[in-house]
Amino acid sequence: MKKLILFFMLLSLLLTSQELIVVGNNSFPLKSLSKEEIKAFYLSKHRFIEEEKVLVMNFENSNDLRTCFEKNILEKSKRSLERYWRRAYYKGKRPPKVVKSNEMLFSYLEAVAPSLGYCDANISLEHNVTVLFRVSCD
Repeated sequence: MKKLILFFMLLSLLLTSQELIVVGNNSFPLKSLSKEEIKAFYLSKHRFIEEEKVLVMNFENSNDLRTCFEKNILEKSKRSLERYWRRAYYKGKRPPKVVKSNEMLFSYLEAVAPSLGYCDANISLEHNVTVLFRVSCD
């Protein structure tokens, strides 16, 4: 019986929708961004805000948040993003900086202005960041 209860508790955790937020450093010049603006920054179509280059950060390929971000914000598959960056490379565009952990993300957000990243909504509540956009992961 205990195993059955544990199973249902774990199942309910897995089925709970995770919320992802796009964040900027605490002095980010804008108070919100649209999905299209975020997409433009992450696809290196926009690089500057108020004449300052924006540091854009992305998690590693294997990270579940990155999968959510690519699906719900960029609306692209991993394969189509790989093709996009292969073509963009020859136009002088570079993909976002890859961070390996939340700690690394938040240390860059504190050190570099303006900077842009994303994380789980529950984690960011501990840090001094500007929430720019929210999306639910399916």
